[in-house]
Amino acid sequence: MQEITVDNAYLTELRKGSPQAFEELYNRYFRMVEDLVFKYNGSTEDARDVFQEALFVFIKKLRDPEFVLTSKASTFIYAVARNIYLKKAGKPTVEISMDNEHFNFLGKAEDANAALAAVEKDAMLNLMNDKLGQLEADCRSVITYSFYQSLSHAQIAELTGYTEAFVKVKKFRCLEYLRKLVKATDLFKNL
Repeated sequence: MQEITVDNAYLTELRKGSPQAFEELYNRYFRMVEDLVFKYNGSTEDARDVFQEALFVFIKKLRDPEFVLTSKASTFIYAVARNIYLKKAGKPTVEISMDNEHFNFLGKAEDANAALAAVEKDAMLNLMNDKLGQLEADCRSVITYSFYQSLSHAQIAELTGYTEAFVKVKKFRCLEYLRKLVKATDLFKNL
């Protein structure tokens, strides 16, 4: 939950044009874009150019009152930077429209379907993590212990002080609530 609040405050500062927010944007995401460009055999100079263009697109979108960021900023910047670099590098791409944004994927149409599935999976994981942060601490810990740390019900009971039977019930209830939160989002309905 804290990350969402920080991101919202941070995005507000970016909309205002805060120099500190732009510096933070660079510190947070340049390395990610640089790694992307290196993956396609680009240079540091290519990464700087692509990052600058991606930030221009990102800031322009943020300043549009109609725009709503439905994913993490990193996901948006990565997709834009990838599209920009692939166009600059002259790589063959297939364009797919998703939520009024165009994403270009390297390769043939079959590869585009696989890439789209990867984007959807990434969006769903981001959504799940965001909604997990909205759960109460005890629900979040039971789900984290169970799915992220692969602990048994007995181990979770020992860590939380609950009985093993209660852990099973708590896990079921928390998962149902998490599913309800996820299913209520526009992103889930559009996938």
